Amino acid sequence: MVSEQTRFLVVDQVVAVGDATGFTVPGLPRPARARGVAAATVALSTGDVRVMVLDERLPDTELRALASLGQRRGVVAVLGVTETTVSSCQRALAAGCRAVLQRHDGVDSVDAILTLADECHRQFVVDRQDFTTLNSRYETLRQRTAQQAERFQEIQETFFLDLSRVMTIISNIMDGIVFVDRDGNVTLLNPAAEDLLGVKAFAAVGKPMQDMLGRGELLPVLIADHQKMVELRETVQTVEVHHSEQDLLYIKCITSRVFDYRGQPAGSLSVLKDVTAEFKTDQLKNQYLSIVAHELRTPLTGIKTFSTMMVKGSLGPLTDRQHRVVESIREQSDRLEHQIDKLINLGHLESDGYGQDREAFSVGDLCAGLLSPFEQPARDRRITLSLECDVDEHQAVHADRADLRRACQALIENAVKFTPDGGLVAVHVNRDDKGRARFSVRDSGIGIDPRYHRRIFEKFFQVEDPLTRHHGGAGLGLFVAKGIIEAHGSRIEVSSKLGSGAEFAFVLPEHATAVSLAIASNDPLKG
Repeated sequence: MVSEQTRFLVVDQVVAVGDATGFTVPGLPRPARARGVAAATVALSTGDVRVMVLDERLPDTELRALASLGQRRGVVAVLGVTETTVSSCQRALAAGCRAVLQRHDGVDSVDAILTLADECHRQFVVDRQDFTTLNSRYETLRQRTAQQAERFQEIQETFFLDLSRVMTIISNIMDGIVFVDRDGNVTLLNPAAEDLLGVKAFAAVGKPMQDMLGRGELLPVLIADHQKMVELRETVQTVEVHHSEQDLLYIKCITSRVFDYRGQPAGSLSVLKDVTAEFKTDQLKNQYLSIVAHELRTPLTGIKTFSTMMVKGSLGPLTDRQHRVVESIREQSDRLEHQIDKLINLGHLESDGYGQDREAFSVGDLCAGLLSPFEQPARDRRITLSLECDVDEHQAVHADRADLRRACQALIENAVKFTPDGGLVAVHVNRDDKGRARFSVRDSGIGIDPRYHRRIFEKFFQVEDPLTRHHGGAGLGLFVAKGIIEAHGSRIEVSSKLGSGAEFAFVLPEHATAVSLAIASNDPLKG
């Protein structure tokens, strides 16, 4: 009972000194006592109190304050009354007390209240532990949130700094930049693009490109390039523009698709490069080469004519030694004429109308006599030269007959040139995995370092040192072949590495509406 007395705290009204009156707990003659809220707070802090009996003579404000204090400490507040009435019960509920205890209640009532108090205390301990755990988690989360917010602030500052740098670069770059989002609206237009297109950014950004009003030569090309991005990844073309402040500009338009971090299309980007100086320089060089080539052709025609007449004996008999010398002169004049033809074709190759004189002809016509110019040089060097056609010879090809033949022979000539004596050059026409006719030339020559697979198609480029090289030529064969084939909508593929030969291949151009010559030749109505 002593331990139970220490677990009860009776809170009486503050009275004058000498007043010993107070509420008594049934069965507990000497419970702990406190007079007023202040004393009760101290007692609750220092003792192991489970039940706090509040004297009914305490004011309502103190009753509510003490009941709330007990609730925060896990102590059950009980209203001690002389007699239980409806009003006393209502007062107990209003103050937040858990029960009402009469002066004359038995020990069973006290035990029941103590049992309730123990259960409430156990629940209070559990709740306090849960609160401590949650508070710890909250503090950890708060610290992490503060760290993340600080990190986000740093990232945001870095992002805006990088964005400022990028926009500064874009604004000051010499090339025009135009970005169009996936909906076809212009989102970026730098000052260089404004000048080239004749459009101000404030009037173009946020609007469809089709609504832009600018220079008539460049803008339609740019709009068409962006519309092609649905099917293509990149387009490149050079446009002639009449600028208001300059005579004539040549603008290289490079338009490519842009993807987001998920790999989904995010729009398209156009880079407008002013290549006027390079274009005019290249044009001047081609004109000069064409003039020189034509001037060389005139005396060369006389040399070739007279050497041919001398070889045939038209100008009188020759000794064997004289005949060999004149034959050598004729062969070298043929070789020089071949190189002059390449120089003359440079200007023709880069003209706007190149490759447009197309007609439908058969694969057989293309292959007929294709190897003739190389058969004698191949025999002289014991090179096995072969042509195999695995497609229907009557299949139609839609191309410029002379130019396509020139491109094929340029690839064959290159293969023969770089194949050692006793080697092999195989020309093959077959079908690729998509069923298209494919022309290929494979040799057993010295091979090409993969580093030079792109450069070998450049004008005048030679892998060998010009001062120590063992093979002749001006470095125009592959350049001419590439230009012809690309003008017909195809592309040369090269497969080679040093010491293992090389293979050049491309898909023969076929027109969608071309009539197959095979059908025409087998038509039973044509008797």
